Order: sequence, then structure tokens, then C-alpha cells
Amino acid sequence: MTVEVDIGGRVRRIELDRAGEQWVVRVGGRSLHVDARRVGAGWSLLFGDTLTRSSSLGRRRPSSEADLDRPRTSYDVTLESDRSGLWIARVNGEPVPARVVDPRVRTREGRGSTSSGGSRLVTSAMPGRVIRVLVKAGDRVVERQALVVVEAMKMENELRAPGDAVVRDVNVTEGMSVDAGAILIVLE
Repeated sequence: MTVEVDIGGRVRRIELDRAGEQWVVRVGGRSLHVDARRVGAGWSLLFGDTLTRSSSLGRRRPSSEADLDRPRTSYDVTLESDRSGLWIARVNGEPVPARVVDPRVRTREGRGSTSSGGSRLVTSAMPGRVIRVLVKAGDRVVERQALVVVEAMKMENELRAPGDAVVRDVNVTEGMSVDAGAILIVLE
């Protein structure tokens, strides 16, 4: 899975891959191995440069004796979001505001283009079912306005306008199944 996150005006591409019970996280060309455990309302993250394996007793131990000397860093993380899409990650109690760059909103000229005459496509990030269509062709919408709600993996995903626009086409109806990447709404 790949996600882009804007932290303080700097967009970072983060790639996450499952590796057994752990994750491999790639940011800026650097790979880190992360052991993530749910703790109360947050997560405990243990970052290190190696993967661990399970012993025959089910306990976790380093992959090799050399791994014991490698530095590991632990963080306690909780996440909060507001309706505008801003996330506050509290890392060991310190707030870090971030915004996930929505991969479902693209332009015909490419990501982030705001040139006049370009259509912006609102697409489904994963297969699901449309449960609400909140706009119709010809509607004027403002930035962050909800356009459509798609249920995927038992979660409701509200897709919002990336900026002020006019709805040119609505390609879905309530109850309709959609594939990942399906164009739901076209904005101008």
C-alpha cells in the first residue's frame, strides 16, 4: 500500500508492505522494519533495521545474534482526525499535524494540476458499493464538500471535492457496485 502524506507542506510518499507479523515501511528511499501492536486507543511501534522471527515457543526474537546490537526505537502513537481531513498524530505525546493526500482525486493533466480546462476525476480507491450520492451534474461544489459515499471493507469512505468546481458528470447511483479506480464523478 502506498500513501502520500503532507506534513508541514512537504509531501512524503510512504510505502507499506506486510512482512510476516511486521511491516516494511519505505520513506525517502529508506526502508524500516516496524513491529506494530495495538495498545488501548493507539499503537506501539517498534522501529528497527531487521525482521524478527518466531521461536518454537511462539516468542519473538531477533533473526540473528547480530541483530541484538542494532538500534531500535519505540514510539507510542495515537491518531485523531477532524472533518476537514486534518490528522493529528500524537507521537510520544507530541502532536504532529498531517494531511493524507487523497489518491482518489486526480486530474486529467496529472496529480495536483489546477490548470483551467482540466477535468478532475473522483475515483474509488478500492472495490465497494455506493451508498450515497450527494451531488448531481451541474451542481457547484466547494473545496472539501462531500460528493459521494462508498462502503468498502465495512467502512464508509466519504469522497470530497479537491477544490471549488462544477460537477460535470455523475457516473454512479446509490447501491451500485464499483471497482477500484472506477471514475465516480467528473469535476470541472
